[in-house]
Amino acid sequence: MINIWLINQYSYPPGKSNWRRHFDLFKNFSKEDYNIDVICGSFIHDRKEEILNKGEKYRLINSEGIKYHILSGILYKSKLVRMLSMIQFFFKALFFSKKLKNKPDIIYASSPHPFNGLAGMYLARKYKCPFILEIRDLWPETWVAMGATTKKSILYKVFAYIEKVLYKNADKIITLTANKDYYISVGVDEKKVEIVSNGVDLEKYDSLLKEESPIKLLENKFNILYTGAHGTANCLDNILEVAKLIKNDDIVFNFIGEGEKKEELIKKSEEYNLKNVRFYPPINKNLIPNTLKNGDVMIVVAKNTPLYKYGISFNKIFEYFASLKPIIFSGNVANDMVKDANAGISVEAENIEQIKEAVLSLYNMSEEERKILGKNGRKYVEENYDTKVLSKKIEKIILNLLEDKNV
Repeated sequence: MINIWLINQYSYPPGKSNWRRHFDLFKNFSKEDYNIDVICGSFIHDRKEEILNKGEKYRLINSEGIKYHILSGILYKSKLVRMLSMIQFFFKALFFSKKLKNKPDIIYASSPHPFNGLAGMYLARKYKCPFILEIRDLWPETWVAMGATTKKSILYKVFAYIEKVLYKNADKIITLTANKDYYISVGVDEKKVEIVSNGVDLEKYDSLLKEESPIKLLENKFNILYTGAHGTANCLDNILEVAKLIKNDDIVFNFIGEGEKKEELIKKSEEYNLKNVRFYPPINKNLIPNTLKNGDVMIVVAKNTPLYKYGISFNKIFEYFASLKPIIFSGNVANDMVKDANAGISVEAENIEQIKEAVLSLYNMSEEERKILGKNGRKYVEENYDTKVLSKKIEKIILNLLEDKNV
């Protein structure tokens, strides 16, 4: 039996959050061969809710054989308090680990923030086992790209130092980027880096198509859908500008989700007096398949940032591929999957005129032409990004590491 400890403050049990990468990857591991313990936090970042009840310090949840050890923590709204919650989780994970019965054969720390990685590095040293570092966001480069800090700031320098320490001490680095260029640029041996993208559990996705969506799109309209976060990085204001330019009441833009920019977007839509834009609250991830099924086209706009020269791995785009619907993608990225799959229309990042032309082009296509694009996307995701395919990649990395250790 191989014991894996997975450390990630934001790796919640399924059903608690729309973030489920690790559940979808590790649920495919044999229950006879692997024991998986996940150490995570209680505060659900994407829903701003708590798993634990008031006064509750810890709870164990078993989901399909994966044990989630949920630790209480600070609730936050501001960036500063969020930072404090990260540091708190680091210490809580270290202290709680002493209570786990099965000592680790491998530590897998996922880094939406680097304190997860630091906890993993420390515990791997303590238990003398291999350390896998998964990089979800390129800290601190992502902060710089989004304008949250600069390369001259103390914050940047501290996190850049932590980043280098983690890269040096990891036995393997798993990245979601499309290439290894960034890691090579900071001095990491490319043999240490493995690429395992996000993906979609197609078996689960298809089984949920019968779940009725609470989102009631306007009938007899050409419905364009966006699902997910409404934040700065999502550039949804560009879609509003497109909606303003398109003088066609048959084309409706639907925004489903939540985020810090949502109120601002709603206000702008009202100022523009847009009748072809509708906003909906976030929905459970299990209701996404049926929701997408009822749309005509999906849309993703990626911020125009140099960071994306290393590639993207947006969760939503894999669900869009699975939906059998054509996709409009606006972005300057290393891996334009929509173009590679011939699954829709790709245009420059944040180019409003080109996005508008893509919308009109798909609107004027025959239904059969759009179906062909949708089928291309589905075939592409089946071959490359089904979580069953990605799980095998992760398992191979783990087994190779353990084999190298025992040689």
